[in-house]
Amino acid sequence: MKLFAIGYYAPPQLTPQAIQVARLLYHLDAEVTLLHGRDAQFAGTYDQYPDFFARIDPLAVPNPGPPLRGMAHRAALRALPLYGACPDLFGAWRRCARGPALNRIARNRPDALLSFGMPMTDHLLALELKARTGLPWLAHFSDPWAGNPFHQTSWLEHQVNAAMERRVIVRADGVLFTSRGTLELVMDKYPVAWRRKAAVLPHAWDMDNFAFPLAPRRIRGPLKIIRHIGACYGARSPAPLFDALARIHATSPQLLANAAFELVGHVSPALLESASLRALPPGLVTVRAQVGYRAALQLARDSDALLVIDAPSAAASVFLPSKLVEYIGAGRPVWGITPPGTSADLIAQWGGGARLCASPTDVDAVARMLVAALAALDADALHPGPAQLRQRLAAPCVAQVLRLRAEHAIARATASTPAFAGTAHETAVRR
Repeated sequence: MKLFAIGYYAPPQLTPQAIQVARLLYHLDAEVTLLHGRDAQFAGTYDQYPDFFARIDPLAVPNPGPPLRGMAHRAALRALPLYGACPDLFGAWRRCARGPALNRIARNRPDALLSFGMPMTDHLLALELKARTGLPWLAHFSDPWAGNPFHQTSWLEHQVNAAMERRVIVRADGVLFTSRGTLELVMDKYPVAWRRKAAVLPHAWDMDNFAFPLAPRRIRGPLKIIRHIGACYGARSPAPLFDALARIHATSPQLLANAAFELVGHVSPALLESASLRALPPGLVTVRAQVGYRAALQLARDSDALLVIDAPSAAASVFLPSKLVEYIGAGRPVWGITPPGTSADLIAQWGGGARLCASPTDVDAVARMLVAALAALDADALHPGPAQLRQRLAAPCVAQVLRLRAEHAIARATASTPAFAGTAHETAVRR
């Protein structure tokens, strides 16, 4: 199978999207050309797959940047309707990439197109390429588009994005989402018949494929290290953690005597201006700068437990953070400060119940969860979750399902076929 993939973010850019796209394509049993952006803002720190572009044929197109710069750009973001929001700021890149993409497709005719959003510009470019070439097309959504609850847009912006999303859903021969909740959020507004081309493809993990393999997990002493690995910004705030720890320290400080919490990655400075954080004893919470990807996985493997921090959500959260799947790949216990929904459900599957999750809006519940989880760590009563769950999220397994979905999109485009039931292997991955 030959695929022409569109993913703006690609190695060596250190973004969650680059990591996930690289992981799927690296393990995909197919001949792949990847059209991607060249963006110095994110370059140079994603160090997995040193042979990635020996396996994947690259087509890099530099990003010319937004149409406005400096103060004019910042003013336009605040004042101009639709600027940078329909769907994003990558329109100029899309226009630059169209010609090289058509030339490469003409020289090396693929069997199908495969687009990854975010950014959603990738899907709009694939829409143009499908119109010009007639190729089958599989569109992968890592997040919702028009209905994303964390993208607060004006009524006009929502209408324009909804129209763009509908065109993509109509024209794509297959659509993939990272969780059942995201699939339902997006597809419930469309005719039931359209759901036949929609499926769930979860994020994947891979602890291998480095030039120098990760070290075996270091066995620690009585001090228990709990890490959150990744950025904290905006509504994804460590404040519930700080507040809960402050309450525990004020009433039962001995419960924290053998614990140390580390936030690894960028934390917005305003989130560290916390009276609760200042009230904690030195060393209980530390903040470490962002590290390279290999080092981040090693820190995950060496932790006693790993922490997910999600933004609050008024409704059940549909989001599946890629970091949560990587935590499972590390084989460590996972705790969640996350609203009910996709993340909480997966943590419950991994941990054997809902006791290791609490909503970020309920500090008392977060404190109770931390006390119970720390006690279980001290008693060595927390164990890695079921091997079957970990295995079905492994990159080769998920990539195999991606190939099956690509095959189905090709079949759908070339003939009227019955709804795809899926193999037993695919059904196991989607559960």
